[in-house]
Amino acid sequence: MTKTSNANAHTIKGILFDKDGTLLDFNGSWLAPYVQVTQFIAQSMGRPELKESLMTDGGFIPETGGWVSDSLLTSASNQQILEFWSQQIGQPIVGENLHHIKQIFSRAASRYAPAIEDLHGFLNRLKARGMRLGLATMDDEKNARRMLATLQLTGLFDFVCGADSGYGVKPEPGMVHAFCQSCGLAAKQVIMVGDSPKDLNMGKNAGAAYSIGVLTGAHDRAALSAHADDVLDDISCLNRFLRGLNSAP
Repeated sequence: MTKTSNANAHTIKGILFDKDGTLLDFNGSWLAPYVQVTQFIAQSMGRPELKESLMTDGGFIPETGGWVSDSLLTSASNQQILEFWSQQIGQPIVGENLHHIKQIFSRAASRYAPAIEDLHGFLNRLKARGMRLGLATMDDEKNARRMLATLQLTGLFDFVCGADSGYGVKPEPGMVHAFCQSCGLAAKQVIMVGDSPKDLNMGKNAGAAYSIGVLTGAHDRAALSAHADDVLDDISCLNRFLRGLNSAP
């Protein structure tokens, strides 16, 4: 743990989670939809070379199946991604093409891979400790709520927001501040948990007690360590982290 803080397991009252790469395995959830969308754009433009370049320009590394740190496709909003792809192809994505792409993104929100096997049990245990739980994603809010409903997690979350909810985008602090306001918490009582530098820096910019990175997303330990107070294998390790706060000097 690299951050000096007066926070301990008793003063932490809320945990704000990112969605993709944190509650969900990133590649298991989003790699196939991204490939499907870029194939569609390439076909509709009659430019087959776009299939690869739209992925690699967005940060995908085909040789390894990994991603460039803090790249567009790993941490941007759907709107930011669409604007970037429009710039890459030299024309706006509109009309039926835009509708079709949004449908692919929407379907992706109900076909996903949870980051840990017992996600429901893990979150229930945090609630049993009295934690207020929030979800802050760069996906659209409706997609986040659809994911929670499908996994039967809706009742466990006190707050849900997306990039389109009006609280700004990561790494701006607005989503953390909105979570705190909604749940009656101070930022120093909150842990931000995410898989990208944008998640972690959002927590820091908001004054959260800790910004914790997890390795179930598109970034490795080295990429997260520069921004995180700690880096965990996955969210299940939060229980150990919280126990460690009690023994910290």
